[in-house]
Amino acid sequence: MKSHNCLQPLLCLLLLLVMCLERQVVAARVRDLCQVKPSTSSLCVPTTLGIYYDPETQHCRYMGCSSKKLFATLEDCEKICNNKRHIRIRMNTQSSRPNETTK
Repeated sequence: MKSHNCLQPLLCLLLLLVMCLERQVVAARVRDLCQVKPSTSSLCVPTTLGIYYDPETQHCRYMGCSSKKLFATLEDCEKICNNKRHIRIRMNTQSSRPNETTK
């Protein structure tokens, strides 16, 4: 009976750890999606035009070429990349990078 009492706190701790890791993975995926740069090196046909988040305007738009679909619609892109939590994550990531202009 004592072994069961020991397992319960360990299982709770393990569950908490899994939940934290899952949240970090989701945050990293969103951060990556919203920082993908469009390719402008080749000709695009309308079917390869991609939806990207433009950090300068802080809006999503059709631009560049895409070999894969990052977002199904402009609305999906806006919902993901302009979410307050994800904006805060991107701002924290950018402020932790060294300033490239001081090289």
